[in-house]
Amino acid sequence: MRFRVLACDYDGTIASDGVITPAVARALGRVRESGRRLLLVTGRTRAQLEPAPAGLDLFDLLVLENGALLVEPGGAGDTLLCPPVPGALVRALRDAGVEPLHVGRALCGTGVEHLGAVTAVLGSVPLDLAVSLNRRDLMILPAGVDKASGTRAALRRLGESLSACVAVGDADNDIPLLAAAGCGVAVGSPPDAVRAAARLVLALPDGEGVIRLAEHLVADDLATLLAVPASAGAAHSR
Repeated sequence: MRFRVLACDYDGTIASDGVITPAVARALGRVRESGRRLLLVTGRTRAQLEPAPAGLDLFDLLVLENGALLVEPGGAGDTLLCPPVPGALVRALRDAGVEPLHVGRALCGTGVEHLGAVTAVLGSVPLDLAVSLNRRDLMILPAGVDKASGTRAALRRLGESLSACVAVGDADNDIPLLAAAGCGVAVGSPPDAVRAAARLVLALPDGEGVIRLAEHLVADDLATLLAVPASAGAAHSR
């Protein structure tokens, strides 16, 4: 078995409007039954995943806050993978009128319409921070923290590596992980930069791309999809 781990983005990838459909849950369950491990990798904070949606118990580990927080399902424990969110940053953002502001253990998140104000704040505070975009949202985290770094930490916990991992996502903040994984897969209607970072494109909406990916992963470890040339593979996968 070449690919022993499937790392999944949440919103727009396995969840539609915050819900994992029964069909997607069944597909992920078949991946787990095949002896593979499952990771959830999302920009959401823990509070934004409460109450826990149906299907979350399928995952061996959760990588939250865009790579900053490693969570064991069932409340077994959390591991913060970087410095915590600075109080000075939260105060400066609120003073600049950045609302709503979602504050996690290490992440500050808001809407992309506040990009100008966020950029100005980051230019005024002596902190090594970076902004990651996710469609209409933006996330502020310590520089170097992203979905690839968080997934790498989760894989170490499982005794696995990125080369054994299939990663699936649909948005700009998934790019580092799609590019670093053994096989990066873009689903839905991904931006061009996400398509370029992925090895495979399954342009199917509302979780159907993940269902298709799961079928191929269980059936032949993606051998059929990977045998198709990249330009034809995207068309074939549709």
